[in-house]
Amino acid sequence: MSKRKLRADSSTAKMLASQAAQKTLEPPQKLTKIEMRYWESIITSRALDSWTPIDQQRAVKLAKLYVEIDDYEKELATQARRWVKTDTGTMKMHPLHYVIEDLYKREIQMCRSLQIHSRATNGESRDQVKTNQLYQDARTAINDDDGLIARVLN
Repeated sequence: MSKRKLRADSSTAKMLASQAAQKTLEPPQKLTKIEMRYWESIITSRALDSWTPIDQQRAVKLAKLYVEIDDYEKELATQARRWVKTDTGTMKMHPLHYVIEDLYKREIQMCRSLQIHSRATNGESRDQVKTNQLYQDARTAINDDDGLIARVLN
């Protein structure tokens, strides 16, 4: 017989979310400072205890992908022309646009795989939304903490 899943609106779930919000999840491999910024955004979009090891590996890849997208967008911004003339004389969109478009498609697929896309974090999945909300509320309370109330330190 399997253990029943904890209701997201229970007091136990609120307590566990508060404890999880006080912890941080380190990436499974070394990341640059810029990648780390994306890692933190990705990881905090879901309840901390829901991240499996394979999810963490995918989150690392997604953080690296965001940096790659940033690099290509910066490169495109420095290009003088958004349109290039082909050998036949017709105008064609700069090839970097296609590269960036493909990277965004990969980003969307990875977000769906990790269930951190808008529908998963804000939409129809009622239980996940409540769990994420509890977690975000606990994170906000910790960030607003004035240090007068004791809490678990990791």
